Amino acid sequence: MDEGTVTNEPETDVPSPLPTTREEYRAALKAFDACVCEALAVGQAIGQQVAAPHHGYGTHVFTRICANAVALVRAAPKSRWVRSDADFWDLTAVAGHARSLMEGLLLLHYVLKTPTDQDEWSARINLMHLNDCCRRSKILGATSSEAQVKEFADVAEGLRDRLRGNAYFQGLDHRVRERLLKGDALTIPTRNELLDELEIDKEPFHMVWNLLSQYAHVLPMSFYRIEANGRGSGLENDTDRSYIRLALEVGATYVATAVDLIVEAFPDAAEARKGLDSKFSPGPARNVPRERHRRRS
Repeated sequence: MDEGTVTNEPETDVPSPLPTTREEYRAALKAFDACVCEALAVGQAIGQQVAAPHHGYGTHVFTRICANAVALVRAAPKSRWVRSDADFWDLTAVAGHARSLMEGLLLLHYVLKTPTDQDEWSARINLMHLNDCCRRSKILGATSSEAQVKEFADVAEGLRDRLRGNAYFQGLDHRVRERLLKGDALTIPTRNELLDELEIDKEPFHMVWNLLSQYAHVLPMSFYRIEANGRGSGLENDTDRSYIRLALEVGATYVATAVDLIVEAFPDAAEARKGLDSKFSPGPARNVPRERHRRRS
């Protein structure tokens, strides 16, 4: 065989979701659409109000969850959110957004969780600051001046000093402290520990996470099964329709749970949850409040 020929090796593959009809796909899209509408309506219903610090930070995380949810519903084929002459039926279109919703829920849960005392909250927020500082240093370091690189290092060391002087942080196992002080971790608990707190089954979570990761990146699994006019071509096909449906169903579960968490923190926003009839702006005409729709007309 020509060495340049793309083959379908290896023959093993991750099991595909159950075959999905167009009707089943549209039902999954409609259910996810309803979750997105509720999330946006609840987010806008919170408005400007005095809140505990962990609730305030939670609204910022929730905003990013909403952004990824909107991006996913706009990328999904046949979405009412977008008018297009051609749909793109490839899991790549939605994989990254669906994966972000999964990790976003874990972070939202972590941030919204009521701290036992001020020391715990201080440890949690300063660890987030340290992680952010270290990531910015890695991203911008190559293009930064020597003075800016030193500034990043000084800020990071200052944050480490805060953590070392924090009573809650000092109460953690020394191996955990050493890991966290490297600046690579965003949260004190590991991902698996957060999954346990949310009572999410770890095995299916990691299976879906890893599947979506193959299509968020250009990895062999995303191109070993490409078929002319079929899977991986962007044209509608059974496999990609099934995978996109899976992404929508996963997205709906995680967005709905995120809304539950934010409503628990801001109970007054619960009344904004009205499914596909939830009101928010900007958005599809059906969802824009009447007075705003009238002004736009």
